[in-house]
Amino acid sequence: MTHLQNTTASDRALQKRKGMAIKGLKAHIKALELNEGVKVSEHTYRYEISATGETARIFLAATGATVENTERSLADWADTGKPCRLALIGLRFTKDQLERDGDRVLYTLNVLTGEASLSRRGEKLADLPTTIQGWAEVGKPIEKREFESLRVAMDYHNQEAAESVKANMIRWGIIRPAKDGQPGEAA
Repeated sequence: MTHLQNTTASDRALQKRKGMAIKGLKAHIKALELNEGVKVSEHTYRYEISATGETARIFLAATGATVENTERSLADWADTGKPCRLALIGLRFTKDQLERDGDRVLYTLNVLTGEASLSRRGEKLADLPTTIQGWAEVGKPIEKREFESLRVAMDYHNQEAAESVKANMIRWGIIRPAKDGQPGEAA
């Protein structure tokens, strides 16, 4: 039995909202770093969810000072995180497909500007979405298809297929890797 199966519906909803909020907080931190020209995190920023679980903020690690306009309700951060999660699924899946044809592909997602894109050799790839919302529309059917594929593989007791689908789901950010022998959970 997974951790989520041991909880009530309201607890599950709170856990999902917190998970989406964390996605939003992390995406906002990455956007702050990108705007400073930092590509690899220097851990300048951290996030904190209040003890009540109703609000969250981003703060400077060195001073503890709250970053301007980042003290928000958890629901607000979850509203930021949900499309980011789906957009990242779309970006990672498409990146994976394009890299099969050759050169390395990089993705960018910036919640401050709403932009999201793929690039190769420093050039944005044409004919692909350029916004978080556009990439979220790409990611949503991918997530649905993979969960359906996993369900079918498990219904037919095809462990090899289930493991292959799970590996893809982890790589594309649909689920997290398993902990302590538990099956992976939605990311």
